[in-house]
Amino acid sequence: MSMKITRLTTYWTADEADTAISLLDELRDRLWDTCGDQIIELRRNTMPRCDCNTDQTELPFDDDIDF
Repeated sequence: MSMKITRLTTYWTADEADTAISLLDELRDRLWDTCGDQIIELRRNTMPRCDCNTDQTELPFDDDIDF
């Protein structure tokens, strides 16, 4: 089995770059609309669990701040 290499143009005019970014934005939005819940679940299941350090002191941040 050999690795296939896909060439991607890296020099674009500003108009071409804007078009590509717009396409990617639209693709991301449609994928999120369609698969957002599944993506969240997938990421929750594949991310390592965080073990909190219980030796650290939790500081209370409930001071009123006057603006």
